[in-house]
Amino acid sequence: MMPATPLVAQDSAGSADFEAGVAAFADDKPHEALAHFETARASGLETPSLLYNLGVVYFRLGRYDEAEAVFMELLDTPHADLARFNLGLVKRAGGDEPAARQWFEQAAGPESPEKVRVLARRQLDEAQPGRFDGIDASGYLAAVGGYDDNIAGTPDDASSNQSGGFADLLATGNLRLGNGVSLLGVAYTRQYPDNAEFDNSYLSTGAAWQQGVGAGELTSTLSLASSWFGGDTLERQLGLEAVYRPDDCAFGIGAYGYDCSIDGSVSTIQGGSGFSAYDGEMLRLGAGAEKGIGNWVFIGRYQFEFNDRRDLTAGEQFISVSPLRNLLSAEARYYVTARLSLSARGDYRHSRYQDEHRLLSGADIISERRTDHRLRGVLLAQYQLSGPWLVLAELNMVNNRSTIERYDYSRREAMVGIEMGF
Repeated sequence: MMPATPLVAQDSAGSADFEAGVAAFADDKPHEALAHFETARASGLETPSLLYNLGVVYFRLGRYDEAEAVFMELLDTPHADLARFNLGLVKRAGGDEPAARQWFEQAAGPESPEKVRVLARRQLDEAQPGRFDGIDASGYLAAVGGYDDNIAGTPDDASSNQSGGFADLLATGNLRLGNGVSLLGVAYTRQYPDNAEFDNSYLSTGAAWQQGVGAGELTSTLSLASSWFGGDTLERQLGLEAVYRPDDCAFGIGAYGYDCSIDGSVSTIQGGSGFSAYDGEMLRLGAGAEKGIGNWVFIGRYQFEFNDRRDLTAGEQFISVSPLRNLLSAEARYYVTARLSLSARGDYRHSRYQDEHRLLSGADIISERRTDHRLRGVLLAQYQLSGPWLVLAELNMVNNRSTIERYDYSRREAMVGIEMGF
């Protein structure tokens, strides 16, 4: 296997030679392509696209040392994951299988885009022909501690106005059985040592199936999940999700460093004892896009959510837990070095509940439809230690404004922790 074919750059300096090199490579003229790419670089074109294409041609011509040097330069860009995969190919072609495996294992880590992970796993499988039926596994672990200045209750409750420290544990696993089929698992818990009534946990198991559909990849997942709040069962959920990732985004300006997806899910939900108001169904539809430019990565997403729940009736009072929601989010991530990244993310969520609340106010019953406007901002720093370990520091700020005053709140969380992918 060789790296992907050259891709078109968007820069002006040296772009004519660059595009001529792309055309020459497409015509199976690698020596001519190399001459154009080297001329473009000599003209001052220094972009990840040019470096990638130089590496591709050097690899094609068997000039592995030069290919390695070029791909190494990409490790300080947002395309480091793709560079690690290509460095694995270079090392394997040069006969250094242990080094190749190290690069493929890094490229198959949880921080890499799904397409790169799939390619890296295939290379790892090829290196181990004796694996039982191609079974492979990966996972992710995270341990985080922090402080919450306004602990929230169940999903549609007002905030508690209580504060305290917390500890999070998260573990995920993916067992690939071959033919695109995987078994999945997620376990999460948050514990408040001084406020145990707000402890919450989540457990999910499921199966996923990946297949090529048209010019892209479709992943379908069937999952069964349970969640707990304050030690009591909150919800049990059976869901079906589909995510489609086209090879090329129709609205894109080039495939390199650019990914997009569309997704949808439908779930049936059963509330636990004391939470029967959450019985019902939920539908979600979404779309996202990601683009790398220099040392930056930009991510955008939109999600629509429809809930049809049982809702809560208590005497003359009625509380709707069936919102229609629209969520718009954007993130900018900057790679200071290949190990250190800084991120800023913001989202806006509009929630409109389908039926009017009827709430007791003194001796009167007040009817009002609940509409929420929630703003959230996240600042995140991640640093990769040796091997698969990462350390993180995160600040999360939420402000919710509602037409019903009891649902107004502001909340801040600060946390630090460690992550590991394997």
